[in-house]
Amino acid sequence: MMIRTGKFWFGAIAFAIIPLLAIDIFLHYLDWQKEVREELIIVVQNLYSFDKQWKASILDNVFERNQTLMFLIYAKIFSMLILSVLSAYFFYIYKKEQRTTLLKPFFYTIIITACFIAVKLFLVTRINTNENIRFITTDTNFSSFQKLYADNFKGRVLYIDFWGTTCGPCLQEFRNFTKPLKTRYKNRNDIAYLYIAQGNEYLWRKQIEKYDIEGVHIFLSASQYDKLYKTLTNDSSILMPHYLITDKLGNIVEANAKQPSEGDSLYLQLDKYLVEK
Repeated sequence: MMIRTGKFWFGAIAFAIIPLLAIDIFLHYLDWQKEVREELIIVVQNLYSFDKQWKASILDNVFERNQTLMFLIYAKIFSMLILSVLSAYFFYIYKKEQRTTLLKPFFYTIIITACFIAVKLFLVTRINTNENIRFITTDTNFSSFQKLYADNFKGRVLYIDFWGTTCGPCLQEFRNFTKPLKTRYKNRNDIAYLYIAQGNEYLWRKQIEKYDIEGVHIFLSASQYDKLYKTLTNDSSILMPHYLITDKLGNIVEANAKQPSEGDSLYLQLDKYLVEK
């Protein structure tokens, strides 16, 4: 029989929101690790050839992002504490008024919490508002990359990015260098971008959304990723990030292409194949 007491439902909903906030806090912490801590390390160690203006811009963004993430983390921790008190209070009042066991309320609370988490994960992993971001699934035998190319990229130079969801250098490229690359070729329709990832599927979609990575995206299991990587690169050692370029016939012409952070060197490679008929 359904529990009809409003106090129970207030308590159950308050409790169910707590894990959602905990997920957010965990994601904010991961963002802080990648976007603040690792970014500062990269700038301090001068791993890229930043000029002073670019370095200052990156540091401004890092400090602003640090403030935002710290505010979100502390605000959500505080909200969790408030919700914990509220849920405990409403459950206490319900127990006092109904004088019943907590087995049924506990069962309903677990169901509500599971539903809330499922909805959150579905919304995060399935909603995409940028029409230039496309997700594809494929059961292609990855020994036949040509079919994948012909079905999705025929007649275009293809820039392929192998990356991982917890790969710091991969995310560094997305944060600071992918947008300039896309801007340079924004008026061309004979170039496309394929992003092939492995790792955590939840983080995969979150990072694509966060960095607004326009292009075609494929998520693979570790074994699928290894197989496709080795097929296309002819290399037994897997490095992330790793980039390739195809010509307009889908042939791999640069098995170790330049990274977006290498700017002009990459543009020279791409321009070479873009001018070919």
